[in-house]
Amino acid sequence: MLLLSVASIASVLIAQDSTTTRVLAADDQRFTAMIRVDTAALRSRLAEDLAYTHTTGARQDKAAFLRTLASGQLRYRSIAPIERTVRFLGAQGAVVVGRSNMEVESGGQVLVFAIRYVAVYRRVASEWQLVAWQSTRLPD
Repeated sequence: MLLLSVASIASVLIAQDSTTTRVLAADDQRFTAMIRVDTAALRSRLAEDLAYTHTTGARQDKAAFLRTLASGQLRYRSIAPIERTVRFLGAQGAVVVGRSNMEVESGGQVLVFAIRYVAVYRRVASEWQLVAWQSTRLPD
């Protein structure tokens, strides 16, 4: 009986580890698409009901965020996560709490700074889509 319990726990941990890897991969793929201004890739990685809140406090929905990227108004030059933790909300939801170094171009100025962020993902079929993003700029 004890052997069965240990085996069950091990299989749950392995499954959770694999799911954690998939959520972080979705986070990384989204960051890459943002840097490349790959709006086609972002369309499938962002939920229709996206709430994207920038470090400035400005909030955008999916359409507005994609327009901002496509227009070049905001350009992500580099997104380098340095710390991330994934917490699951059942089988269909995940929250990534992280810290990242950023390099962005906005209004013709290049800005380099660090952020803390919360990214909420929802599983749709076998893919993880971003539902909400909230970031806070850290002091220099």
